[in-house]
Amino acid sequence: MRFKTAVALVLLGLLTLLAGIGQKTFWAPPETITATAPAGTAAPLTVFDEKLRTLHPGTVKINVKGEGSFMLAAGRPDDVNAWVGKTAHNTVAGVSDDGTALQLTHTDGEATAPSPAGSDLWVTTENASGEMNYSWNAPADGDWSLLLATDGTKPAPSTITMTFPNDTSTPWAIPFMVLGGLLIIAGVALLVIKPKAGNRRSGTPTGGGEGSPFARRAQAKAAARRGSRGSTGGTLPAGPGETAPDTAPQPATPEKTAPEKTVREQTVPEQKRGARTARRTGVVVAVLTAAAVTGTSVAAQASQTPAPSPSASAPASSAPAASAPASASATPGTSGPDQAADAPVLLDAQFRRVLEQVAGAVDAGDAAKDAAKLQPRVAQSELEVRTQNYKIRSQVGSYEARMPVRSTKLLTTVVTNKRSWPRSVMAVTQGEGNVVPQVLTLTQASPRDNYKLVSSTPLQPGATFPAIGRGGTETLAPSDKSGLLYSGEEALAGLGDRLTKADSAFKDKLVEGQSSPYIADTLAYQADVVTSGVNGTFAFTHKVAPENTVVFRTADGGALVLGRLNFSFDGTPKAEGDKLTIGDDAAALAGGKETSTGMVLNFAESVAVYVPPAGSKDPMKLVAATRGLVGAAFK
Repeated sequence: MRFKTAVALVLLGLLTLLAGIGQKTFWAPPETITATAPAGTAAPLTVFDEKLRTLHPGTVKINVKGEGSFMLAAGRPDDVNAWVGKTAHNTVAGVSDDGTALQLTHTDGEATAPSPAGSDLWVTTENASGEMNYSWNAPADGDWSLLLATDGTKPAPSTITMTFPNDTSTPWAIPFMVLGGLLIIAGVALLVIKPKAGNRRSGTPTGGGEGSPFARRAQAKAAARRGSRGSTGGTLPAGPGETAPDTAPQPATPEKTAPEKTVREQTVPEQKRGARTARRTGVVVAVLTAAAVTGTSVAAQASQTPAPSPSASAPASSAPAASAPASASATPGTSGPDQAADAPVLLDAQFRRVLEQVAGAVDAGDAAKDAAKLQPRVAQSELEVRTQNYKIRSQVGSYEARMPVRSTKLLTTVVTNKRSWPRSVMAVTQGEGNVVPQVLTLTQASPRDNYKLVSSTPLQPGATFPAIGRGGTETLAPSDKSGLLYSGEEALAGLGDRLTKADSAFKDKLVEGQSSPYIADTLAYQADVVTSGVNGTFAFTHKVAPENTVVFRTADGGALVLGRLNFSFDGTPKAEGDKLTIGDDAAALAGGKETSTGMVLNFAESVAVYVPPAGSKDPMKLVAATRGLVGAAFK
């Protein structure tokens, strides 16, 4: 029986060991899973769902083949979807159950779209002709989608293959090999560890059976004693002249006693030792088996514990990936609206690229004095001011040019985490030609528009720029006063009143530094015009242009308000025959230097005001300001 058990254990161990080795070698799962997109309806755009990147841990590789040139761009899922808009497109949404086919869905819509090349929404882009091999890595935390297109008018390439890293872990391989080895050891031990020979020679089967003569004689005498003690009424004492019955054991001669004693002393211990030997063998097998089972259990538990991953996804199995429809909430990499809402609209690399393109466009326009060169990257107030500056400088050579826009020395950036449009960002730069740092405000009007410079405002000398979180900050509506002493529109209106009247109610509520003379210089200029212009009546107003107001929340809970004031200078002759004279700069726009009917000069004032948080006793502060002549006309 022991031999059969040992052989069974060895055979079972060999099979278990083979199973463990097989999982590491010829039964090992493939390292990658490749899926191909089926033929579908042609569309100018193809979107790769963000969940595909995190379907399996590791880098996803994409192979695309098509005719001519095409591009693959990476962006936030909401940015990609916003840019696609109502254009017809295909979406690679998941993988089939057997892992061999990509799930492709088609959405009807407009037949064409603008070329996505050069959009500020894309963090990275890759261009190719004929064939592209792309490694899909996340440029930053969060979810990322891909957009595949040609020029927006031709169909996007349709030959797409995605290769996913497969889960090659074999959690049962090591436990099987350990368990197999232990079973083999247990079987060999059962063969090697044998009972001693004395145990077989002297032992008597339980319940009787043939033994040695000494054992039989001892057993007979023991039976006689038990019979004598078992008689009814017990043993009576012998009467006179009677011989007592021979109920006690008869004295044995030395020749007889020695063998009987030897048998009694040897038989029982030998039987016990044999039993102990058998028990030890069973204990060894039991301990080894228990250890193997325990090790297997621990390994299995460890293998079933999901490893941490960036997408907090469920542990991937070695089987082919299941389909991942866009609406499946359990799909790895699924992001909720809160995650998207916290992401800044531009990464640092994007911001620097945008800023370089803006600075390049402004340099080209300034050098040629051509506003058409500004239009791709300049808009609103900045476009108007520089356009008029070019016009004046073309006639008045001494007229001062606008401060250049530089991207080489980027002091700080302010990026909104507001995901809807329009979006606004801000940079503080100081490069060649910038006497002081300047605040650049850029706005993206819609998903398919690029960021454009809407104002460039030099910091007031000695002014301190408020701290704003670099990782993204809140933007507020101009009328939103939550947590602030004043809303954005109230702050700008207060500045307008402060610039208009020397005795303004905001005189102590909005201040500038001792070395920051913009408010003081403006009030002095207006007072000097009134004093020197004895033959005219003059009026000055500074009104808010609400469409230009941008409000960023600062780190202390306050706000930085950037916007534009329309500074109007109105003059009328006092009496008939009186004339008013304007400068050469205004004459270049008005078409003359003198008027007897009156004139109006218009300036665009770009300003930045810091508003303290609610409850603060500090006044608002003018951080940056400048103005430029944008219009002059006679009445």
